[in-house]
Amino acid sequence: MRLINKWEIQKLSAQVIFPRLNTYRYFIDENYKSKISNLVKLGVGGFCLFGGNIEETIRMTNELQFHSEVPLLFCGDFENGIAMRLTEGTEFPHAFAYGKINSTEYTFQSAQAIAQEAKAIGSLWNLAPVADINSNPLNPVIGIRAFGESPEIVSAHVKAYIEGTQGENVLACLKHFPGHGDTDFDSHLELPIIKKTKKELESFEMLPFLAGFGSLVRSVMIGHLVVPSLDDSNTPASLSGRIISEYLRGELGYSGLVVSDALDMNALVKNFDSMQIPILALNAGNNVLLMPEEPEQAIEILAKSAQENNAVKEKLIDSVTRIISEKRWCKLIPEYHEPNLPQTLFTEHPNLALKIAYKSLEIDDRRRIIPLNNINLMSVFAVLQRAEDMDAASRFMKMLGEAVEFDCDFAYVDKNLSDEQIDEFAQQTSDADTIIFPIFFKSRAFSNSINIPENLKHFIEIISKGKNSIAILFGNPYIKDEIQTDVKILAFSDAYSSMAAVVMKLSGRNIDWMKNE
Repeated sequence: MRLINKWEIQKLSAQVIFPRLNTYRYFIDENYKSKISNLVKLGVGGFCLFGGNIEETIRMTNELQFHSEVPLLFCGDFENGIAMRLTEGTEFPHAFAYGKINSTEYTFQSAQAIAQEAKAIGSLWNLAPVADINSNPLNPVIGIRAFGESPEIVSAHVKAYIEGTQGENVLACLKHFPGHGDTDFDSHLELPIIKKTKKELESFEMLPFLAGFGSLVRSVMIGHLVVPSLDDSNTPASLSGRIISEYLRGELGYSGLVVSDALDMNALVKNFDSMQIPILALNAGNNVLLMPEEPEQAIEILAKSAQENNAVKEKLIDSVTRIISEKRWCKLIPEYHEPNLPQTLFTEHPNLALKIAYKSLEIDDRRRIIPLNNINLMSVFAVLQRAEDMDAASRFMKMLGEAVEFDCDFAYVDKNLSDEQIDEFAQQTSDADTIIFPIFFKSRAFSNSINIPENLKHFIEIISKGKNSIAILFGNPYIKDEIQTDVKILAFSDAYSSMAAVVMKLSGRNIDWMKNE
């Protein structure tokens, strides 16, 4: 504390800023690399990681640590593995799959494995678990990221996830306080309103957070949510002193690190001056200001405000004290040491992920069509929510094509499918005896809707006529009753492990432990 009191205001202001850091850009764009290096010189507290492979990320985090006066705390949204943000790493199933198995031991083991992989790339703060309860099937951004639809299930898995993570000396983070589950708006796009009374919140949404507090979670992320029952000024929770300082700190007694959700999200920047958002977030009680639009300007604004207002300076000192305390807890301070983890780390975890994915599958196969046998020709139509889903769909098709021993035709369809194209596909599949529809609709950032469009439902119905038909839901499970097929497989995730588990079910190929499942 005495050391922090001697810090210049500019240094205090920088330490609470955690900018976005894209590994890929860092190595190909000299101007971007120079900007990141300057932020390190200014003294930012850490970075939020995006993109790149494992080797590049390790090289970058070590390089930046070498040049930082105070060790940097790298964080990331690694909810179901570092592969959620990197191009490599173990892809565990999404949280909803764990709720379906309802084995907290698997949640603990997975969180532990994710923490180990995060440490291997130099990140000691996992911005997970999601403590939201997915009580609204239309929720476009939580969905399968939540452990379930009830506070009991979510609470149990949240506790296991925290314990698995923090047992590895990696910070866990409950999100998105005070609960992002009961909305059909995405805060990446606009500002959701949670229309529940305080009593309703405390008997439902708040329970997983309280369970997490009981497990001594090191940090909590505040969502960009308007919650009138907690702050009738309609200020978003992430900028609300009533919700953070008075309710979370005061009434609930939370004493750990408080981090804002990303400050560059549309829920805020569409409604507030982006240059004022950092000071509003700090004054509300956030200790870490995650990904402001312009981090250098944010540092300047905070420093200027602290010079003019002693209360702001005191908030900076309090926040930096908490940040330094967490850096000590995860052994970044007094000195950063490069991770030295076993080479077998990344080979053992995929087996665990596959086992969980396999156990979580829900299959409605009343006609006993799977495993697939005696098929002459099979057609597979990947149903895409976004163009970016083509990567996951292609990966699934490649796995399936390699696993089965008969001819397969593959194609992609999306919301732009026309009636003429439907007719063409119907003619082209006239000789096929089996049709498979892997459906890639899921809750995620920047989604307005997770419902499958009418033209795609019509397409599935038309193409399925007179064939054995199989729908595989690699995301949103709530659309299962809208799909008319003979077989429905709910995977609850489009992770590599979940796709591999589905392929094994379809092909009838097993690993030894599967024979008893």
